[in-house]
Parts: sequence; structure tokens; C-alpha cells
Amino acid sequence: MGIGKKPSEALLTPVVPCEDEASLQEDMLEGYTNPGWLSPQPPAGIVVPRNTRRIADDPLQLSTDHYLLNVGPQHPSTHGALRVILEMDGERIMSGEAHVGQLHRGIEKLAEHRRYHQLATLVDRADYVSGITVETAAALATEQLAEIEVPPRAQWLRCLMAEVNRIASHYMWIGPMGLDSGAMGIFLYMQKDRELFIDVLEEMTGQRLMFNYVRPGRVTGDLTPRAEKLLRDYLKIGIERMEEHWDSLFESELFQIRTKGIGVLSADDALNYGATGHVLRASGIDFDVRRDRPYDAYDQFDFDVMTRTGGDVFDRVTCRFDEIRQSLRIIEQCLDGMPPGDIKAKMPKVLRVPEGEACGIVESARGEVGIHLYSDGSDKPVRMRYRPPTLYSLGIAEILLPNMMFADAIVGMGSFDFCFGEVDR
Repeated sequence: MGIGKKPSEALLTPVVPCEDEASLQEDMLEGYTNPGWLSPQPPAGIVVPRNTRRIADDPLQLSTDHYLLNVGPQHPSTHGALRVILEMDGERIMSGEAHVGQLHRGIEKLAEHRRYHQLATLVDRADYVSGITVETAAALATEQLAEIEVPPRAQWLRCLMAEVNRIASHYMWIGPMGLDSGAMGIFLYMQKDRELFIDVLEEMTGQRLMFNYVRPGRVTGDLTPRAEKLLRDYLKIGIERMEEHWDSLFESELFQIRTKGIGVLSADDALNYGATGHVLRASGIDFDVRRDRPYDAYDQFDFDVMTRTGGDVFDRVTCRFDEIRQSLRIIEQCLDGMPPGDIKAKMPKVLRVPEGEACGIVESARGEVGIHLYSDGSDKPVRMRYRPPTLYSLGIAEILLPNMMFADAIVGMGSFDFCFGEVDR
């Protein structure tokens, strides 16, 4: 339209006289409810740009603008290389969507080009905080295929080192949970205690992160006097230290406010979404692979499976904390009852397993890990499938995000203890 020209009457917005303005707004929005940008269902009725306005249910209430917030993939509060897109209404989350795939490790494909005794070096880089347990899963699957009988002492050493690694992993998680909820001190105390268990792992394996300790039919090293002394010295003060940690974090009123009633997961949802580990047990489901499907020497140990019923962040953290106590019990039993004998089964230098398939299932620090191997009779698997527990936990976190405050979402997502090395396997 040129300057000075009279606008066409067709372009003018007609003024509809109406005495009741609220009634007019109701007529305009009849049949339309904005479901949010990430909703799978489009609006039925008037089509307006999505993710721009929140239409209040009551026409007399104030409608607000929505906005998108990118969390990650570099944000430290995502506990790894995770990107989460949030649709926000002020400080409240309307919907959220997790975007994974930032690491692209390709472990399952690389396994097709590795011999069976080399798989431990791959799965170590999946759950890089609790590598001993996933190494055990790969070894168990190979041993089932090749019908290898593992010496009893090697089985006990696997359990011992798995529990040491489990405690180190739990300390690595509980400390940052304190940071997420505003407690700085507990992070420093947890890291100090964790160093002792990392020292034990280094003494036994030569590594502090990628251990490569559990191999098919064997372990790479026996229990050393220094490792035994470090563990026995901690067992003398372990319960007292646990009580101190409990008082400093769990008795904190601030921590309880930030965690109780946040991110509640029902038992039915936990089962339907495939939750395992502390996520499942905190919702009231009494299941632990070590007790219910024992492997190695776990059927010879006396320990309790810790559960809670609330299913919130507080219950998930306390469930993990109590698991540390039980791991200390198992470690003490391992040191007292370690059987004598060899730590290696007699095996050929190049292991060729019969054609078939097998699955090794273990209770890792984050839940149930399953490694499914397919063999064509050669010295390398033709296919490997890694079942990561935190991938399923990530799907659960998405359904808990809507209607949470942003600050609570950081704590809530952190309570699942993601490890994106195995999510992006």
C-alpha cells in the first residue's frame, strides 16, 4: 500500500461490538487448548503459532509467553553430554525433550572387530564410572558361550572389586547431588572418601578409571597386601564416616525441602518404563540382580536389598546411601572368606567360542546391565547389544519434567545418575 493512499476497507480489522468482553474471548477460543510446543497432538480448533502463548483456562486470567530454554550439552548440571530442550512458562517447565548422541562412541559396532578378551576395554568406556561391573557382564556372556568355568577365587575377587567400584561410583554421585541442592561441604567430604577406594582400584588394576580388570575366565591381578590393608582400615571407621555424611546432608532441612516430594515416580511407572537399580527400588520394587539372579559368588554373601516407597528424589538418594553400607558388608565378607586358589582358568591364547548367543546380566552401580553376544564360531562376536540402565532412566526423567520448577528439574534429573557414555554407546 503506497504512502498517502487510502487503505482498503478489506484490510481493516472489523470491530465487533460486544458488551461482555469475557464472553467475546470465550467465543474466539472455543474448541482450542494450546497443548504446548512438544505435545504430539496439534490443537483442535483455531490454529495459532505454537510455543508462543499460554492461553489460560480462565479467560479472565493473564496469559503469558512461553520460551525455549536449551540446557546443555555443555551445562554442568546435566551430569554429562546431554542436551535438554525445555518449554518454559516463567520458571515452570511445561514440557521437555532430551537430545542424546553427543558422544557417538559406537561401542556395539566396534565390538564386532574385537576379540572376546578385548571387549572389556570397550565397555569400560561405556559406564566409565563403574567399569568393573560392565566388564563382568561382558565376561559372563563370553563364559556362557565358551562354557568356561571360572576359579572360585577369581569370582570372589570380581565381587570384591565390583563393590569397591560401586562405592566409588556412589560417592561420585551423592557429592554432586549435594551441590545441585545447595550443599557444598558434602561434595568435598565424599570426594575425600572416594579417593581411598580409587586408590584400591589403582593398586589392584593399575588404573584409576579404565580398569580392564575382568577378562573371560579370569581377573588380571590378585589381592595385594596394600589393597587389603586400605580396605580393612576403612572398614574400622566406615560406619562412623557414613553417619557423619548422613548428618551433614540428609538431616539438612534445606536438602529435605529440595528433594522430598520432587520427581515422584510410582511403582507402576517404574516397571512400565523399564527402570532398574535404585530408581526401581526407591519406588518400592524389591529387586536386585545380585540376589535374585546371582552371578559369580554373590549367592554366598549375606546382604540386604535396600528399598523405599516414596519414589521421590530423597528416597532415591537414601536408597543409594544405604547401598554403600551393604557394599561395605560384602567387602568385609570377601576379605574374611576369600578362598585360595588360582585366579585364571586354563584357556587358549586365542579364544574361539561355539556358534550361538548368550547374555551376561549384572547389577551395576546404575542398575541392570545386560550384554548380549552373538557368535558365529570365530574369535570375534558377530554382534553385541549393550543394555544401558540409564537410557531407560532418561525416558523416565522426560515424563517427570512437566510442571516442575526449573531448579527442581536439575535436582530431579540428577537423581537418576545418568552416565552418557553408555547412553550414547
